[in-house]
Amino acid sequence: MAKPKQEPDRKLFGVRMDRALMIQLQHLATDEDKYVNELIEEAAKDLLKKYREKGPKKG
Repeated sequence: MAKPKQEPDRKLFGVRMDRALMIQLQHLATDEDKYVNELIEEAAKDLLKKYREKGPKKG
């Protein structure tokens, strides 16, 4: 019997966002056949990568 796919550890995180931005995300999620949550996680990973590559803030 196959083992069930293990989900990564997940934590509920509420966020307030500009209404127009949220609507755009919902449309993009529909267009890409993804969940809004997937897009937000992708954006967060990209943002963290951007700041890691930028290096520590000096000063």
